[in-house]
Amino acid sequence: MSKSSRDELLQSLTRFSNIAPIKSKDLKIAEGDDPTIAVVFDENEKIYLGRKKKSKDEKNTEMIYFPLLKDAWILPSRSAVTVDSGAVKFVVNGANIMRPGITKIEGEFRAGDIVVIKEEKYGKSIAVGDVTISNQDMEATKKGAVINNLHYAGDKYWDMLKEIP
Repeated sequence: MSKSSRDELLQSLTRFSNIAPIKSKDLKIAEGDDPTIAVVFDENEKIYLGRKKKSKDEKNTEMIYFPLLKDAWILPSRSAVTVDSGAVKFVVNGANIMRPGITKIEGEFRAGDIVVIKEEKYGKSIAVGDVTISNQDMEATKKGAVINNLHYAGDKYWDMLKEIP
């Protein structure tokens, strides 16, 4: 991982308030067949982050960093939404989260923030996404897609994590 990439990542990590200072030299990156995604990790601290390009264009594209479902110490600090049982099968197949499927909204967030998506029956984390509207607007909204699904149980990131000890 280049120094400029590490510095960009460390700047992005400020979005996650409970992450202790990290030495960029300790970060490693795992890339798969898809050049638009990667897993950034630190074996010592057990940090697991997904990295995704905002567009397929290689030039001047912004990276999005977000916690992965394996990163149990970051997820509890994130705002969360709970989806009903009928929405679970769609969420774990990569669908964006629609407002009618949300049964509970926890925490405060703004458009562009990262949230955890939980299933209703057991409260288990099943996905991570970025919200398109604030929590107040989400409470008032009755329809439409409100969260872009970035990572879900069973996706490419999930498979890549199996390869990391």
